Amino acid sequence: MTITVLGATGATGRLIVEQLLRQGHPVRGAVRKPAKAARSAAGTEFVELDLAAPDRDRFAEVFAATEVVVNAAATRSMTKKQADLIDRQGIIAAIDAAAAAGVKRWIQVSMMGSGDPGRLPGYLRATGQAKHAADLHLARSGMTWTVIRPPWLTDGAATGRVTVGEQVPEGSLTRADLAAVAVASLDTVPTHNRLFEITGGGRPIAESLATLT
Repeated sequence: MTITVLGATGATGRLIVEQLLRQGHPVRGAVRKPAKAARSAAGTEFVELDLAAPDRDRFAEVFAATEVVVNAAATRSMTKKQADLIDRQGIIAAIDAAAAAGVKRWIQVSMMGSGDPGRLPGYLRATGQAKHAADLHLARSGMTWTVIRPPWLTDGAATGRVTVGEQVPEGSLTRADLAAVAVASLDTVPTHNRLFEITGGGRPIAESLATLT
């Protein structure tokens, strides 16, 4: 089962790639500059995919050999223009290309509160709105989908414990735990066609995901 990770060289994407490789999955990292990325991660095939400049033919080529997509991509800018370009337009174009190529499964890392801008500080609202639009588009794509909405992320060690639900208290979550949840969602049926928020602490990851209905 070939898994393509968008944002494979980002802080969270790198951890997702590492965990998938440890489980023995063939992994493709879809990044803007594959030649540069290839120097930083052994065992991963890197391919070019620029979310800021969607190319229909290129997107189709990337997803043609893919069975699952994990989207950990995100703009580094907080401006409305960049959020709309990457987190909405770019991701929607990728979703459409993946669905057309026959990809069956898409797991998306979104943002806590993106469906309710009032829960977000002003500087994050444009990003939240863009991610929410992409989340809704994914749910209509025909693929089996999962949307994970994490809170503030930290670079701490994995704890293996999370709380999930339609809406959970705000808090923080380690990137390592977020990566573990994304990877665990591959084969966890309660996460299929489901959007959920997540925060750190609570039950072991497998137990928490099993509570989703």
